[in-house]
Amino acid sequence: TLGYAGRPGGPDFYVSVQDNTRNHGPGGQTSYKVKSEADPCFAKVVEGFDAVDRMHLLSVEKGGYKRLKNYVAIKKMTVLKD
Repeated sequence: TLGYAGRPGGPDFYVSVQDNTRNHGPGGQTSYKVKSEADPCFAKVVEGFDAVDRMHLLSVEKGGYKRLKNYVAIKKMTVLKD
């Protein structure tokens, strides 16, 4: 899934190698005061999985929050109609 995170150091986009809409959809992050608040998943990767796999092999900062040591840019994406 592709999503948008506003916390803790955001705003940032994220790409997950698993479907995390349950955890990052409305109500999925119950530690917030507003239970419907979430870092929304709004898209899915339909091609270019090799690029996603390479991103997930990059070095991350120490600690529980796995922030990449170096930023990755999405140079191009296309929004498809259902």
